[in-house]
Amino acid sequence: MGLYYPTTQTRVLIGSKSGTTRTPATLTASYGAANTTKELETSGFSKLNLYVSYTTGASETDNSIEIRVEASPDRTNWYQLVNESVSAGTSTLEAREFTYGGTGTTASTEYNFTIGLDIFYKYMRISAKESGVAANFGTVYIEGAIAGK
Repeated sequence: MGLYYPTTQTRVLIGSKSGTTRTPATLTASYGAANTTKELETSGFSKLNLYVSYTTGASETDNSIEIRVEASPDRTNWYQLVNESVSAGTSTLEAREFTYGGTGTTASTEYNFTIGLDIFYKYMRISAKESGVAANFGTVYIEGAIAGK
């Protein structure tokens, strides 16, 4: 038997949607661009799944998308999620980023993937950027489903 979440909400986080037509946002080389950053309230929810559709730019190969997830108690001060590795009783924390693509991605190709996260935060911010671009940035559409309450 699976877990039961009385409330599940799906929201467009990056890009836009009219009916079933999705319109992606153009990526940039750095985090923080208004069209590729979204804040959302997650208080009371326990799961977040990001549905990501990344399309590489024309004539671009071996590019990658990077997604950063941050948390905040007040929508003013943001804290990047981290990964922990433990060795000999010592925890080492590193900034967490989700990277997809790189070697092997081909020009003007759509790649779809999901990122599932447990959440414990009042607010979250999702940002995306692209690396490896020679001339033509790709696009991204991200929809999020939050479950809990």
